[in-house]
Amino acid sequence: MKKLLALVLALVMVLSLAACGQTAGTDTAGTDAADSGETAAADNTTYELRCSTNLAANSTVGQALAKFAELVNEKSEGRINCTANFGSELGSQSEQVAMAQAGDLEMVCAAPGTGPGAYEGCEQLMLFEFPFLFKDNDHYRRVMKDQAVLDYMNEVVAPIGFTAMSGQSQGSRDMLTNVPVNSLADMEDLIMRGPNAVYISMFESLGAAGITMDWNDIYTAMSQNVCNGCEGSPSSLHASALEDNGKYLAITNHIIACTYYFFNTEWLESLPEDLQAVVKEAADEAQAYQEEIDDADQEAALQAMKDNGVTVTEIQDIDAWKEACAPMTEEYLSKGEGWQAFYDLLTAVE
Repeated sequence: MKKLLALVLALVMVLSLAACGQTAGTDTAGTDAADSGETAAADNTTYELRCSTNLAANSTVGQALAKFAELVNEKSEGRINCTANFGSELGSQSEQVAMAQAGDLEMVCAAPGTGPGAYEGCEQLMLFEFPFLFKDNDHYRRVMKDQAVLDYMNEVVAPIGFTAMSGQSQGSRDMLTNVPVNSLADMEDLIMRGPNAVYISMFESLGAAGITMDWNDIYTAMSQNVCNGCEGSPSSLHASALEDNGKYLAITNHIIACTYYFFNTEWLESLPEDLQAVVKEAADEAQAYQEEIDDADQEAALQAMKDNGVTVTEIQDIDAWKEACAPMTEEYLSKGEGWQAFYDLLTAVE
């Protein structure tokens, strides 16, 4: 009897242990399922990418930004919802840059010198738009794509929370005015719009006066004679219909300007690595697309401006313009080591 009782007790213990093992297995399976669900949920997260530029949607930079949004949406297969704004829809360029820094935008397409260059410690980025510094547009594009230049710029903008990529040239810039400009002497006492301090210094060196305002304010300012003119590439000028109020274009090629995509770094680094790669790939493709369409657009825009009644003058005394601006180099490089360091990087690119 005792042996039988012991056998029954042993059998009960075995069955109990088996039941415990089955319960533990069920719990483990449940935990695995929960973990799997969390992973699936993470994979299904939709990230918002709101981006903006103060340039017109029909400018080549605007067209490239629309292309970028399209590529991101396509390549991410819906995991990123990318939208784009243009012109003054969200405010001035400086306001859009501030929004991107605060996280109200995930990316702003802005000129380095006028956007991040307005922040303390980033001022040397104005050298991207320095008069008569670059040989031509092809040279300028090589500068923008140079890895050392990009690395340096990202060091400069890191403290204000940005990561830069996709540099895009806006083309060589000329003078659009409401009075004829045929030589350097004709610049005397004109009031000209410029986006930052480098432009103002240039105008003063050329005998004119400079006034700063956002790109989207130029049309009204010229129509009300607040200024005599502005400067820009044919493509950018025509995209904003500025020839409505300025009927004289002096071909000076004095400055080449650009934009970069400045991403909010905290947002960019919050993405899974595969989506970070998608954003980078789309930015590179947008850069190539803008370069492809810009040269043809510059020619078409110049012709359209002529068709709209603009008188185009090829400046013959351009060496005098360069000589007048030459002292600016020493003036700006004396502002600090950062200016000299960036200048050396820019001019090292052949």
